[in-house]
Amino acid sequence: MLPRLVGSRVDLRGPLSELLFHRGVASWRFVEMALKQSVSEDTKHFSSNSTAEPYTPASYQETVAALNGLQSGARSLQNSAATPSQSKNLKESLKYLQRCGVSLDAFEEQVPVIHVSGTKGKGSTCAICESILRSHGYRTGLYTSPHLVNVRERIRIDGVPLSTDAFSKYFWEVYHRLGNNKEHEMDMPMYFKYLTVMAFYVFMAEKVDVAIIEVGIGGELDCTNVLRKTPIVGITSLGLDHTQILGDTIEKIAWEKAGIMKSGSIALTIPNHQPSALQVIKERAVEKQAELYLVPDIEAYNLDASKLTLTHRLNSSLAIQLARSWIKWRENGPKSDLIKMETDLDDKTLQGILDCTWKGRFHIVRRGRHVFYLDGAHTIESTQLCAKWFNVTAPKIGKRVLVFNTTHGRSPMNLLKAFIASEIDVALFCSNNLSIESKKIPQDILNKNVTSSDAEKVMRHNLEVWRTLYKVGEDKSQAIFSVEETISFIDNIQDSCHVLVTGSIHLVGAVLTLIQEDM
Repeated sequence: MLPRLVGSRVDLRGPLSELLFHRGVASWRFVEMALKQSVSEDTKHFSSNSTAEPYTPASYQETVAALNGLQSGARSLQNSAATPSQSKNLKESLKYLQRCGVSLDAFEEQVPVIHVSGTKGKGSTCAICESILRSHGYRTGLYTSPHLVNVRERIRIDGVPLSTDAFSKYFWEVYHRLGNNKEHEMDMPMYFKYLTVMAFYVFMAEKVDVAIIEVGIGGELDCTNVLRKTPIVGITSLGLDHTQILGDTIEKIAWEKAGIMKSGSIALTIPNHQPSALQVIKERAVEKQAELYLVPDIEAYNLDASKLTLTHRLNSSLAIQLARSWIKWRENGPKSDLIKMETDLDDKTLQGILDCTWKGRFHIVRRGRHVFYLDGAHTIESTQLCAKWFNVTAPKIGKRVLVFNTTHGRSPMNLLKAFIASEIDVALFCSNNLSIESKKIPQDILNKNVTSSDAEKVMRHNLEVWRTLYKVGEDKSQAIFSVEETISFIDNIQDSCHVLVTGSIHLVGAVLTLIQEDM
């Protein structure tokens, strides 16, 4: 007999969020009055037209609360949903970089970039590439998104997320520089754009040898694509995602993703794209005057496949060739005749691959009598792969539980079809909210872009789709609002459980926040 959920839902908005966020826009004046700001002692890397003043350091939680004030907000997103656009990204990104003293010319001279786009595997490809380069002795910067548990995960130096003190220090340095030069009261970048500007600022200040930067959405108009000279570019596997912004065909999406190539770039991609998508990438390489190479399959390398995780097998080849191409570029300049897709790996490259871990993708956590299988799959192809992984990896003993949610208006029907062979005993559909009590939600994973009522509509729609697909009732499927209540529900099941958590990387992050203390 399954336990029944008892509990009520409350409004997630608390006093702090009301202060920091009013009517869908950030209250900059409140933040400026409440938290004084500081400046780094080392400002010689930045232009002098943006000054900063000393401040009393804010706590990390105050810093992240201020960052959350830069979220667009559910109302603003709803108002712009009819005509989603990235058209202002590049112009605004350049403006904000200049405003905080980061000259793009100086940045590209001092910090060569490996830029990676794609639909699936971007983050893990970047992480493996970074680990390989670090293994070769280079000082690395890594910028990825979204984060799982701590926003500091997005900006890493030498593979390590910024400390709480370093994150706060750099956040307020950038904030003060931007705030001092506003054209009007609301002239500040939103959340992702702010973090992108901050990452560029950090990489210059930390004097990294190379920055590996993951695209946010798309490529052509993504704010990370403000770069004009990108020596090395990677494009991972493609699928239909963010179709309102990027287009509703694989060819349109390929066009957007390939937009990060620049004149003179060494561009690398996988060989097994759909033929029409690969053709678009090839045409864009010609248009952009980039050299395009297809990387070998992972089986071509001198690797012991038994030592590789599924994440490694899917993404290591592109990561290897990105790292190798950058090293050759650094040593020899843009000489395309030196770029070869070699498959013999040196010890440092092998060690870099094996040392890399990337949580939230094909990730297993044991907690008491339960085992959690976590994967942030959210496209048809990645969900199908996730289901196959779970089917093979999870033993056919105890209860098999699915915890699922979707975001960004994705349709659950085709995603949930992937689990037809997974022998799910209980399916639970929840929001990405960690708790019904706002005070329990860490600032790092607080999301102001979705209202409680909208989140509840999504999870109940997911439940209805599941019951229609699999002809099950309340005894084998339920909607539970918060992640905290969902974990409690699972803990009250008497049998041991193999729990698959998927559909949203934000859901995976919320679950990890509760079940794994060391993140």
